[in-house]
Amino acid sequence: MNTKSTAVSLLILVAIIAVINYLVGGLGFLNHRFDLTEKKLYTLSDGTWNIIKGISAEKPVTIRFYATRDSRLMPQFVQAYATTVEDLLLEFEKASDGKITLEKIDPRPDSESEDKARGDDIAGHPVNAEDDKVYFGLAIQSAALKEVIPSLDPNDEAALEYKVSRAIAKVSKTKRQTVGVMSSMPIAGPAMMLPPQMQQNQSPPWLVINQLRLDYDVREVPMTAAKIDADINILLIIHPAGITDRAEFAIDQYVLGGGKVLAFVDPQCLVSQQYNKQGQMGMSAPMTTLPSSNLKNLFKAWGIGYDADMVVADMTYRSKAQGRTIPTFLTVDQSGISKSDQVTAPLQLVQMFSTGAFNIESKEGLKALPLIESSENNELIDSAAAEKSRREPMNTFQASGKKRTLGLRLSGKFKSAFPDGPPAETNPADKMPKLPGGLQGGGETNDAGAPPAAAKAEAPKPASLKESQNGDGIVFLFADVDMLYDAFCFEQSQMGLAMRNSNVPLLLNAVEMLSGGADLISVRSRGATKRAFTKMQELSNNVEKEYRPRIQQLTDKLNEIAQKISTLRVRQDKNGQMVILDPSQKKDLDEAMETQNSINKQIRDIRKEQNKGKDRVEMWITLLNFLIMPLAVIGFGIALAVKRRSLRAAH
Repeated sequence: MNTKSTAVSLLILVAIIAVINYLVGGLGFLNHRFDLTEKKLYTLSDGTWNIIKGISAEKPVTIRFYATRDSRLMPQFVQAYATTVEDLLLEFEKASDGKITLEKIDPRPDSESEDKARGDDIAGHPVNAEDDKVYFGLAIQSAALKEVIPSLDPNDEAALEYKVSRAIAKVSKTKRQTVGVMSSMPIAGPAMMLPPQMQQNQSPPWLVINQLRLDYDVREVPMTAAKIDADINILLIIHPAGITDRAEFAIDQYVLGGGKVLAFVDPQCLVSQQYNKQGQMGMSAPMTTLPSSNLKNLFKAWGIGYDADMVVADMTYRSKAQGRTIPTFLTVDQSGISKSDQVTAPLQLVQMFSTGAFNIESKEGLKALPLIESSENNELIDSAAAEKSRREPMNTFQASGKKRTLGLRLSGKFKSAFPDGPPAETNPADKMPKLPGGLQGGGETNDAGAPPAAAKAEAPKPASLKESQNGDGIVFLFADVDMLYDAFCFEQSQMGLAMRNSNVPLLLNAVEMLSGGADLISVRSRGATKRAFTKMQELSNNVEKEYRPRIQQLTDKLNEIAQKISTLRVRQDKNGQMVILDPSQKKDLDEAMETQNSINKQIRDIRKEQNKGKDRVEMWITLLNFLIMPLAVIGFGIALAVKRRSLRAAH
């Protein structure tokens, strides 16, 4: 009887488990996930929900998820990530109310599913000598429109939701917007109509331009443009070095007419310096591009102060590069990124290289919102000092005590920077010498010797806009250009290129907002998991601050001694002949050199002491990180044991 009851109970238990498994796994009943992460990394963002709601029932979307499941072929860490991807795609499918269908495909070698993966342009990665391939990618399709993510990178998990949402938004739309690109450097690559032999001498397009081309039609705008075409939805200006008043007037009129502008200027563009070198940047011949750029007429009209010769050095946000810490290479974490603007709110880290700074002045009708700021531990230095700081430490640093604006958004009613109309163009005839009677040498005359009638009066200037015509305008400004270059925003991973920071998302966010598609902004970069150890950097800065005055004092003495030694060593008479030192002078020289060696030793000892201080700080932080959780568990256990003992004693 007992055996029979046990068997019946076991069968009932198996049946209950089967029913629960069907309800939860098959029907999704009570199949909920709880996201307890700080930034809700595993919850679909509001932007994604809006994109999904915008899918037409007449144009449903199919997501084909290709992932080789054979554990003998697919690495274990990729299999684990495949589960994460599948969970996210299931969230998309559940949120769509039937407008998104997820197909899970396992493309094994020499199978029809592998042929299907190849047909969808999913990248195959060889894994053995037999040339078997594994596949891990997505094809997202609606009607005839298809977007492919050929390979998913586990190291780029933060961008996964954005990539899927972007692809869904793209296949759901039919019209692309146009982004105009204006630059003094060939950042957009060779013109498509150039023959291949001419393209070989052209530099390739920047990767950010290729990113833009995924979603927009990109059109180059010459630096000499007298007018910006009306069908350009967004104007992207990158390093307008040597821009003319005429081109600034064209931008001015474009903004007043309702055009949207995103501009990057730079006091010391490192990339332009490479373009200027022979054989650099993929070019067979050097260019001539100024290292600094400005929009001086527009900035003045917009109430923006900007010194094109000054670079921001920041001891809090300084970055490591080439084996040393460089104060003009900034890694700005969330403490310096605005959380009140949808363009920057999702960003984690923005890196800027020899960046300038903006001063915001009050201008009627315009509102300026800082988007990226330095820390208070900064100083403005000139270009020569900035270049020197990349080679040796800054011992004379003096913190300003106030934050500097590195990027901002302007919005409101813009007024023309050219209230008197288009700027006058230089006429070669104006430079000719004046002749008696007010005539100019070389000028054309009629038979009577008088100038032609058309030359007697200036042609009237064409009418120009004086203020914004179509509601509030919007302009984004950033004081660094290098932040968009390939090597400064991408890094190579095992499965391709991955973003090393939030620089490209910053650009794409701004373009997305200006194009009217703000939904993607809340998706992009929202899941970045890297965090800067700002507390450790702050404590390290405090240690350096303690030792810096002593080092500076000794350095000053060292410079004085070096000058004295130089004077004693190089002594010449009036005929330019070397003078032999007498015993007293030789003694002075020996004493000076001994003092020099002593000061150098003191500086080395202080730096050793400083490094020991840093090491002590790092050791205590590491020790606390290791001990705090065990100590908390032990404390909880002791408290629980004491409570139980007191309860037993009470009974």
